[in-house]
Amino acid sequence: MTDHILVIGYGDTGRCAVNAVLASQPDARLTVLDKDFFAVAEAAANGADAVVGDGRDRCALDEVAAGVADRVVVAVPDDLNAFLIMKSIRRLNPEAVVVVIVREPENHSIFVSEEAVTVHVRQPDDRKT
Repeated sequence: MTDHILVIGYGDTGRCAVNAVLASQPDARLTVLDKDFFAVAEAAANGADAVVGDGRDRCALDEVAAGVADRVVVAVPDDLNAFLIMKSIRRLNPEAVVVVIVREPENHSIFVSEEAVTVHVRQPDDRKT
């Protein structure tokens, strides 16, 4: 392991995760992976290494060194995609601490039973993600 933190998804929830990491561990090796170019540009401006790519794609996961990340935060807006990303991460890196933020409370148990270390249900608010 390399003291590497990977955040997949840079919407409101991913941004909060990045800000929390940067506030508590300013020297952390932090990488963001997102499909949206503008989100990636914002993450880079916020101090993270940032890559455009899909968290379900093995090439994108290899590019962000998912196989050696200590911690992975999956903060994408769709629970099915979050599940597929989590499974891909587990195949590449069974030792990583994986935190998944799910949108629908009824999906919590699916993630817990499928090797996510920590599952958080995102509370609805007025902001779009």
